[in-house]
Amino acid sequence: MKIAVFSDVHANLPALKSVYAHIEKQQPDAIYCLGDWVNQNIWNNEVVDFMQEHKIPSVLGNHDEGIGNNLSKYPFSYGSREEIDWGMDAIQFTLQQLTEDRKVILRALPLNIKLKITTGNNERILLFAHGTPKTNAERIYRFYKQTELSKMLDDEAADVLFIGNTHASFHKQIERVINGEKTYQHIINPGSVGSPKDGSWHACYAMIEIDASKDIKYEPDALQVYFYRLDYDIDTVIKGIKNSSLHIYYAVRLLKY
Repeated sequence: MKIAVFSDVHANLPALKSVYAHIEKQQPDAIYCLGDWVNQNIWNNEVVDFMQEHKIPSVLGNHDEGIGNNLSKYPFSYGSREEIDWGMDAIQFTLQQLTEDRKVILRALPLNIKLKITTGNNERILLFAHGTPKTNAERIYRFYKQTELSKMLDDEAADVLFIGNTHASFHKQIERVINGEKTYQHIINPGSVGSPKDGSWHACYAMIEIDASKDIKYEPDALQVYFYRLDYDIDTVIKGIKNSSLHIYYAVRLLKY
C-alpha cells in the first residue's frame, strides 16, 4: 500500500502542481492533504479549485479555518513583531481575494480524518490532522518527549499520526515495550508544499509504503517513509508576490530557509 501525504500549500499553485504531478507518477493508492490550502501567496482561488478538481481528501488547517470563517484575526506562527503585522495584512489580502463560495468549501473541511487499514491481519488506525488530533492551532515537533507523543496517539487509538503546521518534515518512530513485547507508533510530518521551513525552498511531500503482510504495530520495517523535494517555477512565485499587495517578506522567506 502506498499513501501520498502533503501539507501547507499556502496558495502556492506552482508548487502544488509540481507535487501532484510527481505523486501521480508514483501511482499511490491514496492521497491526503493535512490542510492550510490558502493564505500567504497569490493563488488562493486556484488552489481551492485544484484541490476540488482532483478530489483530494483534506483536513482543516488553521489558515483554512480562519479564512473560511472570514476572521480578520486568528492564531498563526510568527517570529517577530513585524511578522505579525505582515501576517495580518496577508489575512486581509486573502479574505478579499478568495470568493465566498470557496470559503464555504474550506469551512466544510474536517478537523481530522481516521483511516482503518489491515496490516498483518490486524486492523490499525492512521490519523490525519493539521496541528494535533485535538486542534489545528498547535504544533508537534520532532524533539517532543516520547511519552507526550505516545499519549496523543493512545488517546485517539491511533498507530500512525500524520501532522503538518510546522513546515518541517520528519518521521519519528516510537518504540515501546508493553507486556514484555515491543510495539511501534509513528508520527510523520510531510513538510510543506508551498512554504518549507526546514532548509530548502523546494516543495516537500511524503510517500508512505506499508507492507500489508506485516503488522505495523509490531514490525518496525512494515512502514517506510520517503520524503521528496521538488523543483518548481519559484521565479514566477516571487514575481507574483512582488506584483501583489502582499509584503515582500513572503517571497524572501521562500529563499530564507
